Amino acid sequence: MPSKLIIFSLLSAFVALLYQTLLRDVLFATMGLGRTLQSVSDFPYKCHRIHGDPNIQACEDMWLDEASRTLFLACSDPVARRDWMPNIHRLNASGRALHDHVVALNIDNPTSEGGFTYRVLETPGFSGVQGDGRIHVVGITGTSLPSEDGLEILLWLVNARPSVDVETGELLDNAVVGPNLTIDVFTTKPDTDSMKHIKTFADPQIATPNNIAVTKNGSGGFFFTNDHGAHKVGWQHHLSPVLATGDVSYCSADGVCKRVASGLRFPNGLHLGSDGLLYVPSAAVGGITVYQPSSDGTLKKVHYIDLNYPIDNLSEDANGDIFAAAMPKVLKGMTGFDDPLNTPPAPATVWRVRRLNRDVKEKYQYELTKVIEDATGEVLPSMTTVIHDALTGRLFMSGE
Repeated sequence: MPSKLIIFSLLSAFVALLYQTLLRDVLFATMGLGRTLQSVSDFPYKCHRIHGDPNIQACEDMWLDEASRTLFLACSDPVARRDWMPNIHRLNASGRALHDHVVALNIDNPTSEGGFTYRVLETPGFSGVQGDGRIHVVGITGTSLPSEDGLEILLWLVNARPSVDVETGELLDNAVVGPNLTIDVFTTKPDTDSMKHIKTFADPQIATPNNIAVTKNGSGGFFFTNDHGAHKVGWQHHLSPVLATGDVSYCSADGVCKRVASGLRFPNGLHLGSDGLLYVPSAAVGGITVYQPSSDGTLKKVHYIDLNYPIDNLSEDANGDIFAAAMPKVLKGMTGFDDPLNTPPAPATVWRVRRLNRDVKEKYQYELTKVIEDATGEVLPSMTTVIHDALTGRLFMSGE
């Protein structure tokens, strides 16, 4: 029988290993233990909330088209998120929102009420779920190019469809079979009030998609994060951030998809930078993994940006700076899903990630700057996305 000393030594070694590999990140990065937060008044911004408009709620993600000066928001119903948000295992499909939509907001045309003029984009001809015409939006990104009749804007959406019986159209038990998420592409133009569906990407590899990064080489391919890897339901979904089963995947224009990076803890709103590098943040333990993509979509890890705040979405401004929507007390943000209208917003932080040597290949140096923080949720939302308009210096922030 092993001696007490041996047993104690083994237990001590196990606890030390557990602390180094998991508990330290959970305590100090995820939970923010000991993290000192600043008041929003410490920063040189005058902030106000745009609220009370039912069309601009639960806008989890945004994308700014610089050419048309239009901010596109993927919006839903905050109360319905309590029931239907597959990315965090909310799988009561019967309680999902039935009026998700994309808002096109004109950031250069403010209103007297402190908001901006906008259009809610209709989706004529889109089949939706078994012909209902509905979308269920999560992540959004876009591209825009000049065309013969003006600017053509392509919008790429993570569409959180529920699984249904293909014969009857009735909802299946999504908590058992999992949702049927797809990536849908629409086209629109400036000043129009609709968007036309072009293509649906559906593949077994598109399992738990969180957000999308479209390639800029004209291939029509795109990267996306599976925040829980292949695990749509069950204990493996719940433990995915611990077991690091999240991944980055790539789909070619013809819909062939493959996993290109693995071993990630809740990879979230990735971004393909103007420097050609793919930036993948973690919403579980923070940090940004940097990859060099190849033409066939394969990735080579080249750097890791050590930022120990859990991060939701990344965006890039016209100067080439990356802005990260960070969650300094991520567990407080999660509690808001149960009672979103009566729960105070969680603390929120915006970080700027600036590459200092963009012109030097294979050398990676980054400057991290805290741009704004709201320790008490006084003004900022429980933030999931931040967009910096480099032309005016304004920050646009949205959340669930």
